Amino acid sequence: MIPAPVFHGSRIAVLGLARSGLAAARSLAAAGADVMAWDDRPDQRDAARAAGLAIVDLNRIDWHDIKGLVLSPG
Repeated sequence: MIPAPVFHGSRIAVLGLARSGLAAARSLAAAGADVMAWDDRPDQRDAARAAGLAIVDLNRIDWHDIKGLVLSPG
């Protein structure tokens, strides 16, 4: 995992939690980012939740505070 300290304290949304999306979300969280993650598949959400990530339906958030978006479509 390559942590990205430049994102420390930033709110980042991650859409898609398969292999690369989950890895990106974990790396961002390890760097101190406030990660909000979502996937349409319940099993992917469960895996991300088990990894300690916050699962948030990105259709229902206020995007004004979001500093970045990682798209990882499957």
